[in-house]
Amino acid sequence: MANLDATQWLDLQSTNTTSDSRYAELGVLDAVKASTPATQEYIRPSDAAALSSLSNLRDLQLPVIKEYTPTVVTTPGFSMIPSNLQETDQYTFVAYDVFSGMRHYPASFRNNAVDENFAIRENMRRISYEMGKTIEGILLTNLSNRKSQVLANTAQFSVGTGTYTFDSGTDTLQVNKAAQDETMFFSLKGLMASNELDGNYRIVTNRGGLARQKAEIAKYGMYNSKNIDNMGFFQEGYMHESGQISAGSDIFNGYLLRDGSIGVYENFPYDFAMGTNFAGKSWSVSDTEIENVKMRCNIYVNNEATDATSIITTGNDINLKMTHFQETAIWARFYVVYRYNSAIGSRAQDIVKVQGLTT
Repeated sequence: MANLDATQWLDLQSTNTTSDSRYAELGVLDAVKASTPATQEYIRPSDAAALSSLSNLRDLQLPVIKEYTPTVVTTPGFSMIPSNLQETDQYTFVAYDVFSGMRHYPASFRNNAVDENFAIRENMRRISYEMGKTIEGILLTNLSNRKSQVLANTAQFSVGTGTYTFDSGTDTLQVNKAAQDETMFFSLKGLMASNELDGNYRIVTNRGGLARQKAEIAKYGMYNSKNIDNMGFFQEGYMHESGQISAGSDIFNGYLLRDGSIGVYENFPYDFAMGTNFAGKSWSVSDTEIENVKMRCNIYVNNEATDATSIITTGNDINLKMTHFQETAIWARFYVVYRYNSAIGSRAQDIVKVQGLTT
């Protein structure tokens, strides 16, 4: 009888590839992207078009009439006409570059249990996610730099044991635990309106930071008798959570921001915008927003011939002796735009750092 033991107990090799990657929400990017359309209040369509093709050697300068208090008198007359001269300023924006890419060797998958298309998709997803995290870091820096350094009337909008306190040392609006259920919803928009910054607000915090608030909204669903719009609740789409914000020892940390307070506009260098093709290389702009990056990106593709045997460390794979690879670069280039504030140290800003306390 033949001995089949050597083949009977071979491990079963599955072809159903999975991934060990983990992904958290990129809520800061979601919030800023959702805020961007309202920046058209000060970014005209012609300005947006200019930002999309602007060279790094040039700036878009926006003219501004600075905040001032005109003189008003109660005695009319030729000698009493106030001059009320205006003061103007200009400001510009900074462009940021977030860059990555990948190489793909089709021949390396000829005898590989990992599916080639799955590997490409997973690599692109992971790359775009890391790019998104980098963009969130840039946006968080801008939010921190533009956060309000003063905020009036917090005592007036504190209700019972639910209190607001503005910490001028850290420039942070502190919300105590008792205020984080209904009171927080009722009063935040009113607080900002009392600082002459009324408008449509959204909030972004660490993951799980808004769990209680979302639970409060769920209590008053579509067919409930309570009018949650009238009660001042944030709608679900205006509450964002991000894996790039740490709660620390608090229930939540994050930012309250008015739509239009900050936004992003993509920039496309010449050859990418023109769709250049040359010697097996191509430059283009993605037709749609890239996953996780949530912007249209500049895409460069290069096809080359190479000896790629070094990428396999166990043996010498003849498939890679004389083969080709495809190299893809993904370049997110964008401007962060924001409203002008002539005295951010003394005038409230429509970006507020918020902290949900545990007591």
